[in-house]
Amino acid sequence: MKKLLPLLFIGAISSASAQVVIEEVDFATIGNVITFGNDGNISNDSLAFVAGGSGVAQTFNFSTLETDDLFEVGFYLPSSVQGGADFSTADLAVDQLGGIYAFATVGNGEVNIIGLGGDFAEQLNVTFPVIAALPATDPWTLFKFPSSINSPVLVDTAEFEGEFYSDGLIPANISQLWDPDSVRLKRTIYYSADIDADGTLTDPLGGTHSVIRMKVVETSIDTVWGWTQQNGWQRPPGIAETFLQLPSNETVYRNRYIGKEVGYYVADITTDSTGAPESGSFVSNQGQCCTGIEEIVAAGQNVLYPNPTNGNIRIRTGGDIYQLNIMDMSGKLLRTERLTVDGQTVELNGLANGLYVYQMLDEAGNVAHTGRMSVIK
Repeated sequence: MKKLLPLLFIGAISSASAQVVIEEVDFATIGNVITFGNDGNISNDSLAFVAGGSGVAQTFNFSTLETDDLFEVGFYLPSSVQGGADFSTADLAVDQLGGIYAFATVGNGEVNIIGLGGDFAEQLNVTFPVIAALPATDPWTLFKFPSSINSPVLVDTAEFEGEFYSDGLIPANISQLWDPDSVRLKRTIYYSADIDADGTLTDPLGGTHSVIRMKVVETSIDTVWGWTQQNGWQRPPGIAETFLQLPSNETVYRNRYIGKEVGYYVADITTDSTGAPESGSFVSNQGQCCTGIEEIVAAGQNVLYPNPTNGNIRIRTGGDIYQLNIMDMSGKLLRTERLTVDGQTVELNGLANGLYVYQMLDEAGNVAHTGRMSVIK
């Protein structure tokens, strides 16, 4: 099962001295959209990457990181996005998973994730919308203010739990053994974050940022139950759990560099348990990216997702610029949008349920890619 809860956000930095201090007032705000690049295998980069040392006034040169693809992180008013009605106390909704929003409260010196909401289809590996909410039975404290290199290690345990109708979620070969009416997913997170360095970071665009570094260890344990009228809630039989690879237990190690000027992280490097870098995300743009649309299609990757969709979609462009045309099945043009960012979000408000054709035109007006998408609300 794909990871449902990436480490989402840590705020901005405010400091008038050499030491970087994060205050609550500096935290990321509604309306911000940041473009990030992914480097899927840092060890394969043409130039060596050095993560930098610990302590104050360090220099972090991340200009050698290579952008394999792009994604956007957006900060929204909770009531304006799908799932917001389930989290009326949230101050902020963050879109980092393409259709799934993390709902957070910001106040009293803390940032807490109180739940997830939206379309979980991509995360559950299905081709139809799965609209649900996963409220936190124990919220996830990601950050405490004020914070600096002298702050104590932040340690927290969080729990998220949600229920789904099981139609189509259980693979056919498993449903013969285990076919519940509903499924319940529970994720328990053990989280620690230690600020061990600050200094100046140079990103692949040549920009410089005043940063602090958080060394994060995050362990996630996923468990699933199924409900039937006869037996109520029960764990799946052993053979089904083995196939589904549940319960799962995954530990991720990260070095997260939080930048004053961006108000969010500017680099997030995943490492092995010894601290050796493996992959990363960082501030980037389409000029640093990527592979073209032809290579995306040739690799068998999805250009448009989620598909089917119940609302917004994201479009892979490989970093090139395209015009997206959406038409009904008769060829009538219904909507156009300029695509300038790989993974750009496109809103489909006003489109009724049904099947549609989409085209991507390059800057010369030639059709670079075409396909079909389904809207199911």
